[in-house]
Amino acid sequence: MDNATSCAINGCGKPIRAKGWCYSHYMKAWRYGTPMPQHEPRYQTDIVGRRFGTRDVTPKREGRHWVCDCDCGSTALATRDGLLNGTRNACADRAVHRRRDAITYGAAHDRVARDRGKAADLRCVDCDEPAREWSYDHLDPNELVDPDLGASFSLGPDHYSPRCVRCHRVFDGHPFTQRATL
Repeated sequence: MDNATSCAINGCGKPIRAKGWCYSHYMKAWRYGTPMPQHEPRYQTDIVGRRFGTRDVTPKREGRHWVCDCDCGSTALATRDGLLNGTRNACADRAVHRRRDAITYGAAHDRVARDRGKAADLRCVDCDEPAREWSYDHLDPNELVDPDLGASFSLGPDHYSPRCVRCHRVFDGHPFTQRATL
């Protein structure tokens, strides 16, 4: 093709669409401000060795994912974008990666529900009726007491069992259940 009917970019040879460029170069000029934009390499290596949350990025790759070493000893895969925007900065084991140990009774029960699921999806360990609540077993040597409620609790999700409301109150020695059984 001659220069009057082909794209103005050297070596392109496609027919002109607008402003002396082919459709492809015209759209690049419209989007990036130039018909020949320079893009960063698709898989940048500038994150190798960097730390994101609890992960260290290794030079190993699996497809488009980077292999990362986590503080807990596990390895996990993450994309560059996932690491940079903060959505993949810890492995999926929430029981290992706690935010803090100074929490309340309610927060400890919330953690149990996140780690083990809803108690309502299970059966009561005492009467086999549908469970409603997670019940602390009072066996943790590092037992904590909520200063506002006076209730004891544990940071370990393994120290909780699913119980129905009645069995939970009886197990904890709640005063209303003691009067009802007299």
